[in-house]
Amino acid sequence: MVANSMALETVQRKCCKQCLFSKNKIVSDPRKAEILEDCEQNNSHFQCHKATIKGVKGTCRAFYDKCTNPAISAMLESIGEVEFVDID
Repeated sequence: MVANSMALETVQRKCCKQCLFSKNKIVSDPRKAEILEDCEQNNSHFQCHKATIKGVKGTCRAFYDKCTNPAISAMLESIGEVEFVDID
């Protein structure tokens, strides 16, 4: 369950089995490329599909690990601005 967080970023604690970055993703490779391009162009993070289904914000864990700036992420984590949650 997702807590009501005051953190700047809420991130799925672990990747789901249908993660955009897995072989079991639920979109085609061209659609994945479009999604990632849109995130880059809009300076946004890819939201976990499980979170969006539940109507909550939750950045995809693999996106967070692979596509965000590690130094900025580490800094935000160190000051408590990133909350890792389980979105079931």
